Amino acid sequence: MATKKKEVQLNIRIDSALKTAGQKVAKELGIDLNTAVNLFIAAMVRAHQLPFGPSTLPSETLEALHESDHSQEYKTYDNADDMWRDLNV
Repeated sequence: MATKKKEVQLNIRIDSALKTAGQKVAKELGIDLNTAVNLFIAAMVRAHQLPFGPSTLPSETLEALHESDHSQEYKTYDNADDMWRDLNV
């Protein structure tokens, strides 16, 4: 006979807009926010570190770094004139 794990309640304070945004993303992933928090804590325990690399870089810089890692997804140009022409500038 399998034994049921004893669950406890975790209360945290979080900005209401952040909670709402988190619930939206979790729903898009097909889970609820409670499951997302459990997954986060499980990953942290498993790796014995945060499951992401915290950064003090501005969001624009982080986005540019992400784009450079996925550059094959973006249109490229042979020269600046072609780029400006495509942008109607």
